[in-house]
Amino acid sequence: MRLLKFVIIPLLMHTPLRGQCEGDLSWEYGEKKEEGFSIGQMFSNAFTPQLVIDTKEIRSYVRDARYKELTKRCGDLRAVDAIYIRSLKIAGYSIGRALLLSMMAVLEHQNLHVRIPIVSSIKLPLTLEEDSLFLQRIRHLPGRVYADSPTNGEMDKDKLQHFFASAYIAYASESVDLARGAGNIVEWGEAKFVVGGADDPRDKRANKQGELFGRDLLAVKNLLPSDYLLLPIESEE
Repeated sequence: MRLLKFVIIPLLMHTPLRGQCEGDLSWEYGEKKEEGFSIGQMFSNAFTPQLVIDTKEIRSYVRDARYKELTKRCGDLRAVDAIYIRSLKIAGYSIGRALLLSMMAVLEHQNLHVRIPIVSSIKLPLTLEEDSLFLQRIRHLPGRVYADSPTNGEMDKDKLQHFFASAYIAYASESVDLARGAGNIVEWGEAKFVVGGADDPRDKRANKQGELFGRDLLAVKNLLPSDYLLLPIESEE
């Protein structure tokens, strides 16, 4: 039955990537337009790592007002799918790179305050985005991705970074065990060293769902995040 489910999912690379929901809002808005030759742009691209260029593009996609409208029309789970689908296109359909870009798109922390003996704590920047751009992106991130997601505040926006990070590690390493170990270390470190951090079982649920997504992508290439964010996961005692 599980294999049948995979087979009937539309092939991403051979079907129009459009939102199957109210209205005709395309998943493909924000495509790059041909620009005239610019020496400055040429040198900028030549010395800027491709990952930085691609990260700027996927974050711009999320900040766009049309992405917020897409979320409103299609729902939060389909909006998560849209981030991954767009990342696939930016990455030239390299799944590992698309998972990494998806993680960069949903990164919810701007800084990390780490507890250090003697000096109390230090602030580590996690993104080089301007404050206004970071805040706009965070406002647009899907947050109601679970039936038990909080209905106020940031909801479950932070769970997306756990999901895609675990998926990337599981896919790139071809090891769920490695992804599970990395996720557990992060949770332990967050509770012990990060100011305001906690070992959250709901983070672990997102980690496990991401691990399974990354593992299964090794065999079936046309899966979507929403299929796995709906999977029931037994909590650890």
